[in-house]
Amino acid sequence: MNVLTQYLNYPVKTVAFVDGVDDGPEMMLPYWYAEMDGYQTVHVPQPLGSIAGVVSFVQDHAQAVVCANRLDHLGSNHFSGAELAAALYDARIPTLLVTQYLDIDQHTSIRKWRSKLPVVLHLREFEPTTVKDYLEVCITELQGSIPEARVPFQVMLGIDDVDEMAGERYIDVSVGCWDHYQRVRLPVSLIPEHLHAHLAPGAWLFAHVNVRAKWSDELYFREFVRAPKPEYDEDLVYCVNVLDGVSMNRHLCYWFDNQRGQEQPFEVQVSDIDKKDMLN
Repeated sequence: MNVLTQYLNYPVKTVAFVDGVDDGPEMMLPYWYAEMDGYQTVHVPQPLGSIAGVVSFVQDHAQAVVCANRLDHLGSNHFSGAELAAALYDARIPTLLVTQYLDIDQHTSIRKWRSKLPVVLHLREFEPTTVKDYLEVCITELQGSIPEARVPFQVMLGIDDVDEMAGERYIDVSVGCWDHYQRVRLPVSLIPEHLHAHLAPGAWLFAHVNVRAKWSDELYFREFVRAPKPEYDEDLVYCVNVLDGVSMNRHLCYWFDNQRGQEQPFEVQVSDIDKKDMLN
């Protein structure tokens, strides 16, 4: 039986925990919180040297997962809890990512997989009376009902700076129609390799972003393409709902629609519905 179909028919009974050991880097997650909320619990054995091994174990022993982010101890093939949670998401298994390092890792390992992480919690937010509620958020998204704060919009990103730390490159971007005054850091590894040569201060990108998110650590970024430099503050208003193809700003005529006939056209993804509305 398909895992998603199972969730349509009966509730989660057993929650698997993937977390740290006594010597870290993450402290052991309070599995008894899930038990206090009515679930049975099981711990993923250590070590399981691959993401596939963890996913297989969970499929055999549980219907949901609570996972820490820093999991270097799980085997020689290092992977983060965020990457594991994304694989569990692909397997239609609801997963909560809980970490002490949210303020640090939100820009790196978590940001890279954020589009497949419906719920990411700081350890202090993980409480015995809310486990069920958080898992229901994950299940609802897996069933195809996307919460407002997770809906993707195609928007413009302005690159303000390019930095390198510990062998990883990052870009700091503005997301005008989310918060014109705040900057968000993204790992370059999140962006398709063919665009890396174009990543420089002053460059612009289109991307799918959940701009209705309240906090920066909730933002995800995907589907990057090059964009022209905006004029007349287009970056503050260009916002196309990816799910229904209808722009929130349907009556604006964007200057970069005319860029397509130039020698090196940019990849502007505007639906036929949007273009018809913008011309009216």
